[in-house]
Amino acid sequence: MQQEFSHKNIRVMICATKEVLMVARRDIERIDEVEIIQVESSLGASLINCTTEQLSLAADRFNIIKAWRAGELSIAEACSGLNISKSYFYQLNRKFNEELGPISVVLVKRGMKEGVTRLSEAVETIIQEATKKIYNSEGASYSKVWVEVDVACSEQGIPSPCKDTVLRRVKAILPERKRVQTKHGSDVASQKYSARPGKLNLDRPLQWVQMDHTLVDIILLADDRINIIGRPWWTVLIDVKTRVILGYYLSLHVPSAISVACALTHSVLPKSIFVNKVGLMLEDYPYYGKPEVLHMDNAAEFTSPKFKAGCAAFDIHPEYRPIGKKHYGGHVESLIGTFMTTKVHLLKGTTMSNAVARGKIDSDKAATMTFSDFSRWFAQEVTVYHSTIHSELGTSPRQAWTEYFAPNGGVPYPPRIPDPEQLRLYFMPEETRMINPYGVRLHGNIYWDPVLAEHVGTASAIVKFDPFNLDEIWVKLSGRFCSIRLSDLTLHAQSFEEYRASKFFRLPVRLGAIDDDIGRSAYREKQNIEKQSASLTRKARRQQAAEKEYHEAYPRPIVDNLLPRQSPEKPDYSVTPKRFTREGGNE
Repeated sequence: MQQEFSHKNIRVMICATKEVLMVARRDIERIDEVEIIQVESSLGASLINCTTEQLSLAADRFNIIKAWRAGELSIAEACSGLNISKSYFYQLNRKFNEELGPISVVLVKRGMKEGVTRLSEAVETIIQEATKKIYNSEGASYSKVWVEVDVACSEQGIPSPCKDTVLRRVKAILPERKRVQTKHGSDVASQKYSARPGKLNLDRPLQWVQMDHTLVDIILLADDRINIIGRPWWTVLIDVKTRVILGYYLSLHVPSAISVACALTHSVLPKSIFVNKVGLMLEDYPYYGKPEVLHMDNAAEFTSPKFKAGCAAFDIHPEYRPIGKKHYGGHVESLIGTFMTTKVHLLKGTTMSNAVARGKIDSDKAATMTFSDFSRWFAQEVTVYHSTIHSELGTSPRQAWTEYFAPNGGVPYPPRIPDPEQLRLYFMPEETRMINPYGVRLHGNIYWDPVLAEHVGTASAIVKFDPFNLDEIWVKLSGRFCSIRLSDLTLHAQSFEEYRASKFFRLPVRLGAIDDDIGRSAYREKQNIEKQSASLTRKARRQQAAEKEYHEAYPRPIVDNLLPRQSPEKPDYSVTPKRFTREGGNE
């Protein structure tokens, strides 16, 4: 489309992008070599912009008018068939052209044609120049462009257009993709508008699993529920075939080898211990299995030699996205977006997705959840997600998983890997600890087993632990890992991340304070000994005092110490005893 202004400039619109440009007449070259089919410009433009319904209506009109012209229909029948008045029927008849076919009676909209402007050439030129000058950075806005246009028009002594007019012109001059690129960057524009050729065709669950991290849009509190500890990270694996969240890990530190290892083992192995800690039942989270392909970006924790070697050892094929092409991980990116916008953003303490969306919300003051609270809440939301109808699947992830692994009912579990303990041990984080006479101290807990007795004094024993379950650790002794449990079997340890959360904003360290359960137990026991000994002593002294008071109140008769004490005469048991009578005593 083109609109001539003067002998110098022509206003043109590129049909493919709808971008409007002011070009000099001398820059336009006419191509004569190509044979062009001549069609009326108005009809051609209408045909381009017609919908399927409009084209179908034009075909009906063409056929009825043609039948009327052939005498097959009366005017009344023709108007009734098209549901139009006689005057409008005659109007369509005048446009009828049998050679052009139905397009000759396509409805042509009244008013100005698309891309045509009533503004003068001078104003259009000012808007073009202002748009290029002002709308070129993240801070660009339509209002700033209008101010530039208003000033330029005032300087040239011509009427200034209104804001809405300038807004429409800017949108015409700069296509939407160009505006998004200017405001938000090339990466965002590419994600939103680039073509996505090809489609991943999958036959079964676990065939293609995507993995990624994100910083969750919520502020969490320390265990004292007063101080802020910040936003947690979420590492997640999603099965692309069923959209099931195969496993995940919430942490309080940036993604690392621990995050990746925990999320992967959580995905591959059954979740019997995990569900108990977050208040679920095993049937609430029955999903696990070894991915055939694990699709990730190129982050350091995904490309480390140890991680790659572990994937190779357990027959997991790592696949990496092209650098800068986030859309290749579209399924996990979409999942993350869904959880943030439809779940996390509804919580108190949310940061929303950006400062504009957050508005006047004070996330720090509104926060109510500790890390433990959020972990349990998040597990419930994962369960809700699995039972929610997915827009692309047409069914819930739970149903999609069940239909494959248990189509006839039963337990929807995939086959387990042959040696799960080896996989756990390989990917588990490890530290070095000293083996003390009382056991091994790790993350605030004491672990003991008789097998440690002969290794007491070892300074740098390798200790592996499961961040989801610190009731048990594995210590490398004589070349093999041995399972060691808490020394107090009546206790249950916090998870690794709960332990780290408890370290935030602890009470200040005071010299002379007792900092472990062993010392506190001994302290209470020595108090019990003190209390018991004092009680026994008081009892003995009270008894002694009572005896003294008694003897002073009831003294014994004075006996002549010089005379020997006379022994009482013993009765003669050989003599028959006398009978006792009431009157006279013994007879």
